[in-house]
Amino acid sequence: MRFRIARLVPIFNFFLVSGLLLAALPSQAQANTAAKGLLWEIKSASNTAYLFGSIHLAKADFYPLPASVEAAYLQADTLAVEIDATDSAASAKAMPMLSYRRPDNLKKHLSKATWTALQSVVGDAAEQFLVYKPAMVATGLAIGAFEKQGYDPAYGIDLHFLKRAKTDKKRVIELESIEFQARVLGGLSDKDGDALLKQTLDGFLSGDMQRDTDAMIETWKSGDTEALVKLMREAASKDVGSKKIMKLLLDDRNIGMAQQISSMLASGNKLFIVVGAGHIAGINSITDILQKQGLQVKQIHQ
Repeated sequence: MRFRIARLVPIFNFFLVSGLLLAALPSQAQANTAAKGLLWEIKSASNTAYLFGSIHLAKADFYPLPASVEAAYLQADTLAVEIDATDSAASAKAMPMLSYRRPDNLKKHLSKATWTALQSVVGDAAEQFLVYKPAMVATGLAIGAFEKQGYDPAYGIDLHFLKRAKTDKKRVIELESIEFQARVLGGLSDKDGDALLKQTLDGFLSGDMQRDTDAMIETWKSGDTEALVKLMREAASKDVGSKKIMKLLLDDRNIGMAQQISSMLASGNKLFIVVGAGHIAGINSITDILQKQGLQVKQIHQ
């Protein structure tokens, strides 16, 4: 399996494909249906913004997106994203946070069982992972498996809008930064890093990943928020480690992103916001936090 580390991807993609796990060897092809996605309207007393849930690897046939999504983008003067994934300089600067310096290496930070599981999944290629921290290994494995099934970062929803916004001369704002996300991932304790990588590898070995990811993609395409939230929470409730990772990679970060969105609404920006779909709905999500702040929040059904 090819290991993709050249392009850092937003954390939700990392969590999604390593936590829910991925469609590495799906038993049945997904129906070629139009993608609706998850679009929300957020209203303050004086402004309206639109929040769209992204998946960071997609296919060409996910486009065009619904007319309501297009209209939400066109009315905006500002695009807000988790990170600007087109910033190669920032990605390169963040890489040391996700890597070990010799003579340190991955094997020294994993349990014997997790290292053995990695060897079971990738064989002799496990040696090429030694320089990377567990979160980066999980990310690379996940992206490789997604790409094997035809999903491509080049068709990712956030990247699609980033490219358009720069062409259309819209203002682009990062809610986080590549450095911040790398610091979170690279700063996992040995215990948490091992648990996260083990969860990814267990999905490969058990076959659960194909079922979970097929279901996740279909719920996103159909705009079924409740089903997506249920899948996310089920994945996070498998064990104590999963719950901790869910809190760290989703719940904790939603607070900061919601605060920025609220501030930009107050400043009068016409916003179109694109963040990973796992951040959008359910308890402790961005929409939940904004609603508790007194903003009007509703999903726009396609």
